[in-house]
Amino acid sequence: MPNKKEDVEEFARILLSTILGKTVRKVKVIPQKNILGIDTDRHGIRMDAYIEDISAEYDTTLVDAQIVSDIYDIEPNNKYEKESLPKRMRYYHGLIDTQLLASGLGYNKLQNVIIIIILPYDPFGINRMVYTIQNQCVEATALPYDDGAKKIFLYTKGTEGNPSQELKDMLKYIENTTQNNIANQNIESIHRMVERLKKNKEVGISYMKSWEREQLIRDEGRDEGQFRINQLNIKLIESGRMDDVVRSAKDRDYQQKLLEELNL
Repeated sequence: MPNKKEDVEEFARILLSTILGKTVRKVKVIPQKNILGIDTDRHGIRMDAYIEDISAEYDTTLVDAQIVSDIYDIEPNNKYEKESLPKRMRYYHGLIDTQLLASGLGYNKLQNVIIIIILPYDPFGINRMVYTIQNQCVEATALPYDDGAKKIFLYTKGTEGNPSQELKDMLKYIENTTQNNIANQNIESIHRMVERLKKNKEVGISYMKSWEREQLIRDEGRDEGQFRINQLNIKLIESGRMDDVVRSAKDRDYQQKLLEELNL
C-alpha cells in the first residue's frame, strides 16, 4: 500500500497535470512549507503545497545536467480577499524567489515559479474558470517577455472561457470531495488517496489541504453555531493553541471571547 508521501505526491502530480493540461511525470512535495521573512519583523508565508516538477530529471532523452525544475505553490483559499489577492501574489513570488538562487549561480538558473490559487469566488468578476496572469510589455503586448513568474487563479464555479472537462470535474470535486463528484479515473484515484490520508493518524492536520479542512467543518457542523465553533478549533489548532481548544470546550464565555478575537 502506498505511504503518505507517495499518496501526497501522486495527488499533486494528478492535480498539476489536470490544471496545466499536460502530463507531469514526477513531483516532489513539501506540504505546509514555511518561508520566513527576510528579517524577524518581516512577514513570512506558509504555502499549502510547495511542489517541484522534477519530470525532466527522469527524461532519459535530455542530456543537460543542469536541468531547472519548475516550482508550484498550490493554495486552495476559502477566505474572501479579492482586493488584496494581486499584492499577496506579488509578495509570495518575491519571497519564494529569495530561496531559489544559490550564491554564484546566474539568473538563468532561477526556476520558474507558478502560483495556483483555487477559489470558490470570482477574483476578477468576469466569470472565468481560469485566469492566467503573466508580466508583459504594456506598449507591445505581443513582445516576448518571460521572467518565469506566473499566477493561475481557478474559480471553481466559473463558466466562461474554454476549460477542459477534466479541469471542470476536478474543481467540482475539490469544492466538494464526495463520492458523487467522482467523474473520472484520476478523481477516483485522488478520492482513494484522500480517504487513506484521513484514516492515517500520522498524517495530522498539516497534510490536509485547505479544501479538506473546510469540508471537514461542513461535515461535522451543519448548523451555523457549530460551524463557527469548528472553524474556531481549526484556527486554534493551526496556531498551536491547544490549551485554548480544551478551555473553550468547557467554558462557553471563553469560547465566545475567542470567536470575537478571531472574527468568527
